[in-house]
Amino acid sequence: MFRFTAQGRIGRIDQVKGTSEIVRVSVAADRLVEGKDGAFTRTEWLSLISFDRAQNEKMLTELEVGQSLKVDGRVEPRKREVNGQTIYDHSFVITAFERLSAPKAKKAAQPAPAETADSAA
Repeated sequence: MFRFTAQGRIGRIDQVKGTSEIVRVSVAADRLVEGKDGAFTRTEWLSLISFDRAQNEKMLTELEVGQSLKVDGRVEPRKREVNGQTIYDHSFVITAFERLSAPKAKKAAQPAPAETADSAA
């Protein structure tokens, strides 16, 4: 069995409609890339899936977009037909997760300016 460990920020977390047995999580991680104009950061995305109902409930209640996350899981090879062609790809199935940080702080809403005595006159 192929195993993986991934760490990154949650970009999206969704329960598949019509079932509580499937949750999809998109995780982003940055890496340094050398280009002709020097080094720059590139964001890479990984799409993960979970079929464990208890784990899914825990993920949906404990996780939010923007949080850092570490996941462990298994890589499941799969074969499917698309327009008459056989496609081979992989599913990254989550078997365990750990929340590493809280989401980024949201900007506080600007309070409405208080009405002054001068403007009331």
